[in-house]
Amino acid sequence: MLETDRLILRRFRDDDLEPWLAHLNTPEVRAHLGGVVSEEEMAAKFARNSDSWNDANGGWLAIERRADGEFLGYCGFGPITTEAAPAKLRGTTEIGWTLRRDCWGQGYATEAARAVLGLAFGRFGLPVVCSQTSDANRGSWRVMERLGMERAEALDYHDPAYPPEENPTKIYRLSRAAWDAQRG
Repeated sequence: MLETDRLILRRFRDDDLEPWLAHLNTPEVRAHLGGVVSEEEMAAKFARNSDSWNDANGGWLAIERRADGEFLGYCGFGPITTEAAPAKLRGTTEIGWTLRRDCWGQGYATEAARAVLGLAFGRFGLPVVCSQTSDANRGSWRVMERLGMERAEALDYHDPAYPPEENPTKIYRLSRAAWDAQRG
């Protein structure tokens, strides 16, 4: 569906489940996502992500490395639905990504997210895209900053689903106008 210099972002396939379970449910990868969960919970999340994409609203895509076809993680966008989020944030489109640990620090998250933002602002015509993280998740908010997203501190909130060290939830946002200015 999307290709970059090093990546293919595509719909999930059944054979993605095995690397999903092996690489995305580790203590390192899940450190800022609520911790390791049962295989059943991870399989259910895989099923939700696999079924999420539709051509009217977007969704989540698998990230595959072009050089060797390896499954690296996922990236995509969807509405913020958590009840803990402020009312004016709920329903806003959020971009997110998760990569296997051995792929961190290589620019894959930024590369995948740029491609997804291009799709969100281009094909889907979204006016603004947000992203959520915690102060503890330095890698994630550094990607947001590299993407040109700006802090929206007024939208930060406490999410009781996460431990104190992962609160408050920090919000970053990027408008279509800012995205266009970056490209222009």
